Amino acid sequence: MRSGALATLRAILRVTAYRRLALGLGGVYLILFLVALQDITAGGRGWAFLTTDLSRMWERTGAFTFEPVAQLTLPGFTILFSPLNIALGSFLAALAGLNLVVTWIAFRQPRACRFNRSTGILASVPALLAGGACCAPAVVLILGLQLSSLMVSVFQILIPLSLILLVLALKLILDRTDPALLEV
Repeated sequence: MRSGALATLRAILRVTAYRRLALGLGGVYLILFLVALQDITAGGRGWAFLTTDLSRMWERTGAFTFEPVAQLTLPGFTILFSPLNIALGSFLAALAGLNLVVTWIAFRQPRACRFNRSTGILASVPALLAGGACCAPAVVLILGLQLSSLMVSVFQILIPLSLILLVLALKLILDRTDPALLEV
């Protein structure tokens, strides 16, 4: 991003309401991302904490998913701790949260953003794409074996594609947003 886009982003994040909104949306996105990866699942019984060798965190379970190194079981759900999945999900969540905040700004304050309202809403499409990128195994099972070879190759590029689209959409909207016109 150019310095103008970064300056606009800093101006947006200086506003407490926008910063909280970005963190809240990013947090929800991260939880949904980990649920979609099945790092957070329902159905745990009792209390347990298990660990394994930390070197396993580099082993892949998919194109962009990695092995967990710890498991926390609580009554009602189980959490698998995969540092690389959490890092990737956090980065995507931050981008998605920022995209949704600038979309909100474009929608609520059209004079601050040179997009019309409907164009600003399109900025959230990459955020939704990134969320669906981790659901490949379930979709492949639902669609059957005939489509699985095609779908597996497509799903392997969805996470990097969504990352690129999130960055481009964020830059596009930030370049067209005037930080002097931002309101709470």
